[in-house]
Amino acid sequence: MEIFSNSGDGLRAAPASSRIETVSWLLYDYGNAWFSMVVLTAYFILYFKQVIVGQKGYSDFLWGATVSISMAICVLLAPVLGATADARGRKKSFLVGFASLSIVSIFSLYFTGPGQAAWAMFLVGAGYVGYTLSMTFYNAFLPEIAPAGSIEKLSGMAWGLGYVAGFTALVSMIFLVPSVAGGKAILLVTGAAYAVFALPAFVFLKDSPKEVKEGKAAIREGFTRLAATFREIRHLKNIFFFLLAYFFVADAIATVIVFFSSYTVYTLRFTVTQNVVLLMLIQVSAAAGAMVSGLVAKRIGTLKTVRITIVIWIVALLGIILFRSIRDFYALSVCAGSVLGGTQAMARAYMAIEAPEGKKAEFFGFMTFSTKAAAIFGPLLYGTISDWTNNPRISVLSLEGLFLIGLVIMFLVPEKES
Repeated sequence: MEIFSNSGDGLRAAPASSRIETVSWLLYDYGNAWFSMVVLTAYFILYFKQVIVGQKGYSDFLWGATVSISMAICVLLAPVLGATADARGRKKSFLVGFASLSIVSIFSLYFTGPGQAAWAMFLVGAGYVGYTLSMTFYNAFLPEIAPAGSIEKLSGMAWGLGYVAGFTALVSMIFLVPSVAGGKAILLVTGAAYAVFALPAFVFLKDSPKEVKEGKAAIREGFTRLAATFREIRHLKNIFFFLLAYFFVADAIATVIVFFSSYTVYTLRFTVTQNVVLLMLIQVSAAAGAMVSGLVAKRIGTLKTVRITIVIWIVALLGIILFRSIRDFYALSVCAGSVLGGTQAMARAYMAIEAPEGKKAEFFGFMTFSTKAAAIFGPLLYGTISDWTNNPRISVLSLEGLFLIGLVIMFLVPEKES
């Protein structure tokens, strides 16, 4: 999601038809957040490791490979499909198609079991590709359905609903997941939640009729613009070094999110309930941290705030590696959670400040592309090291390396803020 500031008259300025589309758009964000929380973060990775594969290090490798390959597919397809959707004026068709792929994959995961690693990897990958690519077309509707002057407010509401959905999914897990092996019902609830809350968007969102280009020409134009944006960024020292640093930081953060539950349950021996409670605390601390980081940035500057959040990440992960007690891990995880939202929010805020006027959308598009590309490498690195060493603590140490590289490069960014 993008980070904006609030302005305008809000939803009251919209006509009735626009209000229906707006509410439908918001509900979709609530629904698809269930996939991210339940399948990628909180539950299915545990089922995959314990029930389907059974070998801890090897299962980390398989899971990391699944996530990395899925993201690579998204990175390759997103520019092509985005250009094709623009050329044909068919954003809604792509949204429905990829969201449906993700929903069907979630329901299908319910029927996986021991020894079905390849089939489970295929379904998780298909679900992740559908989830990620559907967001490309979902986000493209924002400028069209937002009431005048309310893009910022609407985007912020969607971001908040994502946190609410994740929290709701975790509450559901407390009741539906007594154990990893006995908790598959949460997958049916997740698929149903995604489908129910996506349905209004499927029905009420509309493509805007327009004169469209021939598909191949639009695709070529999309890649040409991406290359041109990169050439321009190379000549802007502050943005170039910032995006290079954030490439490593975003890679580490994406990996932490994907492997968090695996580490807590199978390395620290958390129960499923303990892990769910911890994730709930992290959700709350992440939302609070995103707001606090904005206040801090107003006082000391956005770039300095980003650097501070990276330092907190490094310290928190170091503590996670060194300390063993559940109490210490809770404290350190909440500390990391407090900068989970803040790092991403302030990175986007920095781009909003520094990107040239009239080209902010292009620069944000390139930032999104580069962060998705970054997320290919970290999960594969973590999984490979875990497989080689059978020691997830060493895998976490590799993430420290990514954060440190990002921090060093971040200090090469010229301070241009007043």
